[in-house]
Amino acid sequence: MPEAKGESSFAFVDQPVPPPPPSDGKVLEPVNRAQYSEAQLKDGATIPVYPIRALKAKAGRALVGFHIMVDTNGRVSDIRPSMFVFSTPGHFAEDFRDAVEAAVRHWQFTPARVEYYEIRNENGFPFARVTRTEATETEFDLSFTFTATGGVQLTPTGR
Repeated sequence: MPEAKGESSFAFVDQPVPPPPPSDGKVLEPVNRAQYSEAQLKDGATIPVYPIRALKAKAGRALVGFHIMVDTNGRVSDIRPSMFVFSTPGHFAEDFRDAVEAAVRHWQFTPARVEYYEIRNENGFPFARVTRTEATETEFDLSFTFTATGGVQLTPTGR
C-alpha cells in the first residue's frame, strides 16, 4: 500500500456584492477621487500542512473557511471563521483549523493602499496627479482544501 500523504491548497473567495442604492437619477461628481489597490500575497507563503492525526485516521478531504484581516504593514492581524465559506465539520475539524491558522499567521502581504489624486488640465491636456498614498487595512475570505492521497484510499465497500 502506498504511503499516506496529505496536501492543501487555498483560494481567495469573492464576497457577494450588495446591489447599488436606489438612485433619484442625479449624477453625482465625486468630491475626492481615489484609486484602491488590493493587498497582494507575497511569494513564499506557507501552505497549511495536512494534520498528521487526521492523516493517520484516514480523514480524507476537508474544507476550511477563514476570514483574515491584513494590517497596514501587510501582516495578518486577525483570523476568524468565514461567514461565506463552508467548513467541513467532524472529529478533526479543529486540527484542520489549527493547521490553517498556524500557516496564515506567517503570511506577508504587500499592503492595500489608496492613492488620492486630482485631475489637472495643463495646455488643454487633462492628466491625473497623485496627491498622496496611504496604506490601509483590508480583509479577505479564503477557502482551504485539504486532500489525502496514497494509502488512505478505501475500496468501495469501505474495507
